[in-house]
Amino acid sequence: MKDSTRGSFLRQSAWLSFSTVFGGAFMTAVHTVAGQMATSQYEIFFAMLRLFLLLGIPSAGLQNAFARQTAAALDEVRLRELSSTIRQVLVAVFVLWLGMVVAAALSFDSINAHLKLGDGRVIWPTLGVALLWLVIPVLRGALQGLEDFGTLGWVSILDGLLRFAGMCLAVLGLHSGAVGAMTAAFLAMAASTVLAAWGSRRLWLHPGSGFRWGLWLGRVLPFTMGAGAMLALVNFDSVFLKAIIPADRAQEFLLGERYLPAAMIGFAMTQITVPLAMVMFPKIVRSAESGSQSNALTLAMLGTLGVGSVCVGFFTLFPRLPLQILFFRSPERWAAADLVPWCAWAMLAYAVANVLVSNLLAQERFGIVPWALGVALLFIGLLVALRGHFLASPPLVAFREVAQIMAACNVILMLVAIQITRQRPRAG
Repeated sequence: MKDSTRGSFLRQSAWLSFSTVFGGAFMTAVHTVAGQMATSQYEIFFAMLRLFLLLGIPSAGLQNAFARQTAAALDEVRLRELSSTIRQVLVAVFVLWLGMVVAAALSFDSINAHLKLGDGRVIWPTLGVALLWLVIPVLRGALQGLEDFGTLGWVSILDGLLRFAGMCLAVLGLHSGAVGAMTAAFLAMAASTVLAAWGSRRLWLHPGSGFRWGLWLGRVLPFTMGAGAMLALVNFDSVFLKAIIPADRAQEFLLGERYLPAAMIGFAMTQITVPLAMVMFPKIVRSAESGSQSNALTLAMLGTLGVGSVCVGFFTLFPRLPLQILFFRSPERWAAADLVPWCAWAMLAYAVANVLVSNLLAQERFGIVPWALGVALLFIGLLVALRGHFLASPPLVAFREVAQIMAACNVILMLVAIQITRQRPRAG
């Protein structure tokens, strides 16, 4: 097994950060291309991206759960159990997805009307993306647990590169709007999923035995609840705003010009900081399993705070500049500049909380999970409770308050995670 030395951690973090940033740069450039769509189509596209992330909450804990199980598979018995688990869970994920398809077909008109999706055709490629979003955490978790960060990095690069190329064809060449954009996302994710499956094939092709659903569900549920809460904290806002703004007031609020571009800058920040927690996770697991010491948490925290602080400082001092770079052909989206610092600070708190929560989950210190769920529910509850207030406020004021609430909730979770991390784990 690989040692959790400073040199290996920094090399792996550097590669995974580079690959994630490289892939993320293309992901971000997707929005430059998407900015050429009509504002209504861009709003639909952005909302669908956030919606499939929320649809993936049932599998949100799978990457951490499989990363932990893979890192802990130190003998043949546990390796066989892991192999059987991967195959059984992938079958179950497909059945779950079929249920989503049936539910979407039965409630097609309601979903279309509520989210204001035009003819609603965008729902179908979004469901295709949702399937892959349910599958790929299993494969990425296996790669992460193996510490195969080389393949994991190429998965990110391939997804971003192909998604950008597909977007250029769909939006600039075929002028197919949100439907074409989501189809491009599906095809890019399909290619990266195949690469992840190939890279982890020695695990899921290994002879399997010993899988028990009840035991596995009990093990994965805390990971799912914790990761689901983290997803909700950074994705619910965009879907919520898209849903509550009446169609006849869309031109008043201009969500795609005044809020979503700033949210996109926050997302770009996470592409730089989250990989540090991914490198840390299997090292913490192996440290806990072997009883050895690890400095992975310290290194991940220093990297996250260092990189995150530089980003936040830059975005606070020059909030308009990243929008001018990202949306250089859509100056109307520079109107979101006032929200960029709030989104950046919110994502810095989120990034720090993510490192701490990942560290606790890696050690199976699940006391953080109820707190993470509570903060996520607080965030959702506050937005829902203030729906009328937001609609009665000037749009920029309403958007700023949403970003501030998100930042406050992320800070609360960060502080709670710090406190729990400082407590000694109970023996036994």
